[in-house]
Amino acid sequence: MSEEILGRLQTALGDRYQIQRELGRGGMATVFLATDIKHEREVAIKVLHPELSENLGVERFDREIKTVAKLQHPNILSLFDSGEADGLLYYVMPFVYGESLGDRLQREPMLPIETAVGITLEVADALGYAHSLGIVHRDIKPDNIMLSGNHALVADFGIAKAISSIEGSAKLTEAGVAVGTPLYMSPEQAVGDPAGPTSDLYSLACVLYEMLAGAPPFTGANARQIMARHAMEQVPSLQVIRDTVPDEVEDAIMATMAKVPADRPQTAAQFAEILGAQPGVTASRYSAMRVTAARRAARTGQIPLPEQPAAPPRKRWLVPAIAGGVVVAALGGFGAWKLLGGGAPAASVGGLDRHNIAVLYFDDLSQKKDLGYVADGLTEGLISVLGSVQGLTVVSRGGVAPYRGGAVPRDSIARALRVGTLVMGSVEPESDSLRVTLRLLDDAGTEMDRATFKKSGKDLIALSDSLSQEAAVLIRKRIGEAVQLSRTRAGTQNTDAWATYQRAVNARSRGDSLFQAD
Repeated sequence: MSEEILGRLQTALGDRYQIQRELGRGGMATVFLATDIKHEREVAIKVLHPELSENLGVERFDREIKTVAKLQHPNILSLFDSGEADGLLYYVMPFVYGESLGDRLQREPMLPIETAVGITLEVADALGYAHSLGIVHRDIKPDNIMLSGNHALVADFGIAKAISSIEGSAKLTEAGVAVGTPLYMSPEQAVGDPAGPTSDLYSLACVLYEMLAGAPPFTGANARQIMARHAMEQVPSLQVIRDTVPDEVEDAIMATMAKVPADRPQTAAQFAEILGAQPGVTASRYSAMRVTAARRAARTGQIPLPEQPAAPPRKRWLVPAIAGGVVVAALGGFGAWKLLGGGAPAASVGGLDRHNIAVLYFDDLSQKKDLGYVADGLTEGLISVLGSVQGLTVVSRGGVAPYRGGAVPRDSIARALRVGTLVMGSVEPESDSLRVTLRLLDDAGTEMDRATFKKSGKDLIALSDSLSQEAAVLIRKRIGEAVQLSRTRAGTQNTDAWATYQRAVNARSRGDSLFQAD
């Protein structure tokens, strides 16, 4: 196919460009190295695959490309030319003497913090400029970030904008193309919902995570599995993997990868602000950011640190963590503190405070063990919900992870985690529904109460809602005070990520090729 395209290009464009060789091929286009004969410069010509060119059409392509051609920013790879050649749609960009961020990460999986944040800020600046003109990239990933002269250049605004104009249509589905890459794709974009600026920022946060952790935040055996994790799971803490990562960077990633678009920073400038810096910040600012990590290490006794003046409290973004936007409602402030005991410990049978809770990973009781993603998503979502209730202390998912599988006695787990209440559960199929059983145990391992409910397997939002409500009832009985949970919804088309995931599952009938990465 590439040889055929090369031949057609040489015939149609031979008087303007001398086509040299193929540089690479992705899911949407093939890139060729060429010489601009008139200007005596090397260029990269990106040619849309024939089936995509046919579905897009010359008029629509020209219209969208003209809009993108207006982008003039030092961190955006400019557009030299575009058009149609023998039925093929193409556009011409500068040939960058350097490498892509993807190439560098292949060679150097973990980048220095200063370098990673610097690249991110430059890309954010470029995105902020494009967003201000109403242009969303839709395919931010390492391969679309070029590195040249110690600067980052965002590539492929043209193809993303043009193809997005037909995304979701039957023709695009038949062509087997989707804009975006599952490793970096926001939950709403994965199912074809309109992708706004926060979708680009979500993808950029994924890229920053990879630069610092050595791997993307979510991986999996296939595209559907990756997108399910994006939709349902919390982002793993960077500071667990790399404890030198400053708090500001951790906060920025967690906030920007919120499941609901309305809960993310709404602009690139806000994203940069949470990072603790603005585009163009000097290296000295990054050195100051490292002091944050050093101070944290000093608090844990790892290194000595001289006395420092107290810093003003820093606003940490609250990241909605349960997939679907189910969050703790307003028991806040002094009233919730009083309702939950006013801070006074409430002893359990074994003497541990029953306000200290551990939610153990739910069991997958399906015969084929294919409901693990649902069990894990419910567990981690419930940890997040209960962890936001004032008056409760909930063990993190990392804290309970070593006790998966049931090999350790429950009372031993309670003592090891210093909790007075254990929450356990299971998920099993029943006809077209899912049955969830929730159990509450004391610190001696004795079951205090349980609840069972059944919901349609196609309504994961109702499933997570019911779990939160049932947990509230059981814990209210256990602690003796009211723990009120309610659901809040963001005013977006993608109201929650459980629904996003379910729609992604339904979309598999359209073919895995919709979600294949370049």
